[in-house]
Amino acid sequence: MTEDVAIAQIVTAVTTVFYAAVFAIGYYLIIKGNRETLREMREQRLSGGRPQVIVEARYSRLPMVDLVVRNFGGGVAKDITFDFSVPIEDSTGFVLSELPYFEEGMSFLGPGEEVACAWDELENLVSSLRKRGHNEGILIKVRYEDLAGESYETEWRINPLIYEGNRHVPARNHQAIDDLLSALARVSENASRGATDETSRRSIGNGSQHER
Repeated sequence: MTEDVAIAQIVTAVTTVFYAAVFAIGYYLIIKGNRETLREMREQRLSGGRPQVIVEARYSRLPMVDLVVRNFGGGVAKDITFDFSVPIEDSTGFVLSELPYFEEGMSFLGPGEEVACAWDELENLVSSLRKRGHNEGILIKVRYEDLAGESYETEWRINPLIYEGNRHVPARNHQAIDDLLSALARVSENASRGATDETSRRSIGNGSQHER
């Protein structure tokens, strides 16, 4: 009986120590998780959110194609650098990837901000890319940091060849539309002014009749 009691006491002690260790480890992990969450929240508060810098070919001005660097994230991106799989050139041989902000990097790009430059007309660009053997497009690696010092690295592939033969929609004459809207606004304003003047004249006339 004494031996059984001793064994039971030992088992109880071991079980108690085991559960205490489990609780201690769980408590430590909870504290660590909370600290990590607080750290991330503090970094996001300092940086304003995570930036997201992309390099893309923009086709909104077809037949002209633009090369655009854009930050569509919620935070500021700083110390931005670019690495191109091959040089980006237009059909005349001008190397866009040797522009200063590509070669030397960009120190700052705010949320929603972008830097754009004209690349080439689509037909000429497609012919030039095929001649240089860039059938799979051009890979661009972008590295940058947020204001809290967190580092990011993304890769983007641009390939205008997939739009070969695209029939673009000519841009509307926005100036003509603006002129027409302005003219209509002036006509409406003049009509309103004329109605107001007529009302005033009638009021004055009625007042004169009452005085008589």
